[in-house]
Amino acid sequence: MSLFVPVRRATLLVPSGPEQDPSRKHLFILLTDPQPPDQSMLLVGVATVYNDIPHDSTCYLYPGDHPFIRRKSYVYYARARIEPAKKLLEGTKQGLMIPQGAIDSGIFARICQGLLESRHTAPKIRQFFEAAK
Repeated sequence: MSLFVPVRRATLLVPSGPEQDPSRKHLFILLTDPQPPDQSMLLVGVATVYNDIPHDSTCYLYPGDHPFIRRKSYVYYARARIEPAKKLLEGTKQGLMIPQGAIDSGIFARICQGLLESRHTAPKIRQFFEAAK
């Protein structure tokens, strides 16, 4: 088990597969440090680009941007979520979530900028992010 510290730029594999494959995990990137009052954090997921499926083109990620990314992918701002740091720590302790190291700071900055620019980012998510800066 890898040591996991819930801070911005950390990444996790989180169970997020479809109904027919519930154990499938996707890469999630923590965009904020834990925020008061309940130490919640903002996470965004990464999904593979498929040419025949519509997707958010605001921020693409490519092989080499992170060791887990093997194909052209995009940041899935429409499914960004706010989770308590405690839940992330428990998930890693139980082996449900798997730490994947920190993402490069330049790529992280691009992802954060994309959150502010994407028309798919929910107002609640944008507000949480702005307040956490």
